[in-house]
Amino acid sequence: MAGARGATLALGLLVVLAACRGPAPADALRVLGLFPLPAHSHFLMFKALAEGLVESGHEVVLFSPFPNKKAVANWTDIDTSGGRPSLISTFTFDMVSTSAWSLPGMEMYKALMIIKERAGNSLCRQVFSMPAFDKLMRGGYGRFDVVLTEVFASDCWAAVPHKLGLPVVTVSSAPDVSWMHERIGSVDNPAYINNVFTDLSGPMTLWQRFCNTASTLWINYLFKAHLQDASDEVVREFFGPGVPPLHQLVKNTSLILLNRHVSIHAARPVVPNLVHVGGLHIKAPPGKLDSSLRAWMDEAQHGVVFFSLGSLIRAATMPAAMRDALLAAFAKLPQRVLWKWEDDGLQVPANVRVAKWLPQMDILTHPKTVLFITHGGLMGTLESLHSSVPMLGIPLFADQMSNIELYMSLGIAEKMDSALMTADYVHAKIHGMVSNPRYLQRAKEVARLFRDRPRAAMAEAVWWIEYVVRNRGAKHLRPLGADMPLYQYLLLDVVALALAMVAAAVLAVVWAARRLLGGAKADKAPKHKRS
Repeated sequence: MAGARGATLALGLLVVLAACRGPAPADALRVLGLFPLPAHSHFLMFKALAEGLVESGHEVVLFSPFPNKKAVANWTDIDTSGGRPSLISTFTFDMVSTSAWSLPGMEMYKALMIIKERAGNSLCRQVFSMPAFDKLMRGGYGRFDVVLTEVFASDCWAAVPHKLGLPVVTVSSAPDVSWMHERIGSVDNPAYINNVFTDLSGPMTLWQRFCNTASTLWINYLFKAHLQDASDEVVREFFGPGVPPLHQLVKNTSLILLNRHVSIHAARPVVPNLVHVGGLHIKAPPGKLDSSLRAWMDEAQHGVVFFSLGSLIRAATMPAAMRDALLAAFAKLPQRVLWKWEDDGLQVPANVRVAKWLPQMDILTHPKTVLFITHGGLMGTLESLHSSVPMLGIPLFADQMSNIELYMSLGIAEKMDSALMTADYVHAKIHGMVSNPRYLQRAKEVARLFRDRPRAAMAEAVWWIEYVVRNRGAKHLRPLGADMPLYQYLLLDVVALALAMVAAAVLAVVWAARRLLGGAKADKAPKHKRS
C-alpha cells in the first residue's frame, strides 16, 4: 500500500512539473524559416527572430547557410550553403566602388546584379535540389503552421507555402525596399518616401522628387525582370507547370515584419499587414570582451574610437592610400582606436589595436566608446544608435548612403568621402565629432526615442506571427487596394469619367447654345410677302 501511495504521489508530482514547463504542446507553433541568402548581416535579424520564437515555446526548422554550432532545443538547422563559403568578408573595395557607376541608375543596376548573382536563380536551384528540401516537401520534417521568408532577393521561396497551403510572414532586414509594397497594398509614394538605394533623406526638392520617382521605377523594374520573373522558370521546374507566377504568389503574403521604427525613419501611412520591428536583433551585450581587450578599453583616458566595415566588406582590400591616410590620422588622436581588420601583419600606431573579429555590441556599449566609424550598414548602425554612440560614415554601396544621410539628418552622424581621404581630412572629421558634445547629447536623445515603444520589437514580432496563425492567415488585414488594378488604384478611371462628364456637359451647352442661336436667327430673318 505504501509503495502504491508513493508511486501515485510521484506520478502526481511529474504531472505538476510538466504543467509548469511552459505552454502546452497544442499552443506551440511549428515554424518553417527559409533564409538561404548567404549574407550574415541579414541573417542576424532572422536568427534573432528564430531565437525569440523558440524562447516563446515554439519549434523552428530553419533553412539557412549559418547553422548553429551547438544544438539548440526545439531548433532544427538545415545547412543551405552547399559547401560554398558565405559572403562574410568577401566583398572588396573594387566590387563596391561607385567610381565605375558614374551613369545615372548604374549603381542600382550594379547592386541588383550582385543580389541576382548571389541570391537569384542559382541559389533557388541549389536549395530546391537538396535532399533535405525534397524531404521537407514530402513531409519529412512534419507539419508546419507558418512559413517565414525574406523580402529582398528572389521570391522563389513563395512557392513553398503555396504548395504546403500555409500562411507566409515575410521579414525584411532593410527599413524598406520599394518592390515589397505592391504585394501587400502598402503605400509607396515617391513624393515623400525616399528610395533606400538613393542618398536622399527628408523633404525633397522638385528635382529630387523627380530623381526619387525615376529611381523607384527603375529599381522596381530591375527587381521584377532580373529576380522575380527570372525565377519563374526554376519554380516551374521543381514545383510543376501549374504553379502561378511569383508576382502572383507573393500576394499571398499575410504580413511583413519591417526593420524600421518611426523614431528615426520618417513617419508614413502604415497598412495593418505591415508591422515595424526596427532593432529586433538588438540584445543585451553577450559579454564576449576578453580580459585583455576590456583592460585596454578601460585604460583609454580619452575614450575609444571603434572602426568596422561590417561582415561583407573586407577592410584589408581598401586602397593603400586610404589605409595609410587612416593610420596617419589615427596616430594623431588622443583616443585609442579599435579596428576590425582581417589580415595579419598590418603595422599600426601605438594607440591602434586591430582584430579579425570583434564583439560589436560589447564594444559599442562600453562606457569608453566615443565614436563608431562605419560603412553604414543598417544592422550595425542600429546597434550604435541603440547604444547612444555617434557615427562617422564611409558609405560605399546599396542602402549605406541613405542610412548615413538619415543619421546625419538626426544629428548623430557625419560622413567621409572615400575618394577624398587624406590624413588631415580624416583627423579633422574625427576630432570635430569627439570634441563636440552635441553629437553625444543628440545620440542619447535619439536612443531614448528608439527604445520608447509599447513593447519590445521581439515581443511585437512573435505576437504578430502567432496572430497570423490563430486567424488562418489573417486575410482581413489585407487592404482592398492591394488587389485593385493600377488604373483603379490611381483613380485614372475616375479622372477619365470626370473628364468625360465635363466634356459631355460642355458639348451639351455648346449644342444647346447653337440651337438657341439658330432659332433666334430664324425668328429675326425677314419674312417675304406673298405676291
